Amino acid sequence: MSSTLTTYFIFNGNCREAMTFYQKVLGGDLKVMTMADSPMKDQVPPGAENLVMHAFLQTPGFALMASDGMQGPPPVNGDSVSQALAVNATEDAEAVFAKLSEGGKVTMPIQETFWAHRYGQLIDKYGMHWMVSYNKPMEM
Repeated sequence: MSSTLTTYFIFNGNCREAMTFYQKVLGGDLKVMTMADSPMKDQVPPGAENLVMHAFLQTPGFALMASDGMQGPPPVNGDSVSQALAVNATEDAEAVFAKLSEGGKVTMPIQETFWAHRYGQLIDKYGMHWMVSYNKPMEM
């Protein structure tokens, strides 16, 4: 079986801003469809035309998808889910960690651990949880 797991974020009206930020930090190609651009544009409630129906950020190693929540109560970011981003160099780990943590909260400063040359945890300015690492070879 071949499969791919893609992270999907739901935002509360700031999806385009957040996904543009992630593209600046992580690179890749970002495509955004608003409610007004969608085939469902005739069913969109007034004032929701500029909300994001679907955003897709494709990088060489992974993808992020997202939208603005529209139905029911505003989305609540889950404390039990984190994005685990592995990079290939100490400098990359430090740079990505610094950029993602701007305006957010560092919950574990980036540092060397027994399993990684660099590892850190943060909650970004959009409330999303991230683990950034440059791992050491696994020894058994």
